[in-house]
Amino acid sequence: MTSEEEQRQAILALGKSFAQCTDFDLWGQPIEAIDGYKRLSRQLDDFANTEIPLFSDEQKKVLRKIGICLDLRCKALQAPGTVNGILLDDLKRIGNTLDSILKQRCRDFPVDVTAAQLQARTLPSSQNRVQESDEVDDDKQGSRAKGSLLPRPLAYSGMRVLTVKIERIGLKDATQYIEPYITVSVRDATGTELTAAQDTPVATKKESKCIVFNEEVHIQKSIESLPNGFSIFFEFKHFKPKKNMISTKCWAFMERDEVKEGPVALELYQKPADYKRKNIKLLTVKPLYLHLKIIFNT
Repeated sequence: MTSEEEQRQAILALGKSFAQCTDFDLWGQPIEAIDGYKRLSRQLDDFANTEIPLFSDEQKKVLRKIGICLDLRCKALQAPGTVNGILLDDLKRIGNTLDSILKQRCRDFPVDVTAAQLQARTLPSSQNRVQESDEVDDDKQGSRAKGSLLPRPLAYSGMRVLTVKIERIGLKDATQYIEPYITVSVRDATGTELTAAQDTPVATKKESKCIVFNEEVHIQKSIESLPNGFSIFFEFKHFKPKKNMISTKCWAFMERDEVKEGPVALELYQKPADYKRKNIKLLTVKPLYLHLKIIFNT
């Protein structure tokens, strides 16, 4: 596949996601719109910051600006009537810029991003705090059940995109957990996130000593672009209604040399997750594991 074809496919995929988000926005579905805008913003950021020369520096600047506008639109939806930095009509013009990014020079961005950012900062801190609390409540009511899995990124020439299928986790009291899900993150040797963390949808199938997920998690950077010493972390979480909080029960991780195609069984460790891997204690001596399947996409 030529670089031009890769560019075209990337922009088509981004444009499709952009249109879905603005449709939710137009139809008065702010929770779905916000969730979509945030995902798309992370994707744009990944494209803008990757070392792979898929887009020119000028095009990457445009992608970053679009991501900033999506973040600002989220703020406007979270605090209706108080933040007007980015309107839906603005996004429609920005969508046209995204569609035409490969055909023309993009020096004239349709929105004054700096002015929009300044206006967004005028939201009083008390309203910011209230809105942040509301967002958590929305997550509890619906977003957590859906998860935050991202679509599979494009596999560039000579690069491999990793898909981790989370099949099931073994726990002696598996049926007792409420709204269980797994957060997946990729981190370097210091524990710093290398890609956006992703949550699986809430698992609904529970057996006597097993919770079944069967969810595919697409790592958002190719194996070749990740630094030596990276690890993939899996944190098993569940909802505690009495405390009205999310709790981590246990966690597992997979180092670079364990990333091999096929089935994998990982040991489970006591919380909290130690991203630097210096204080690790087994959850149990019983043969209970996190079962995965590794798939490479080229």
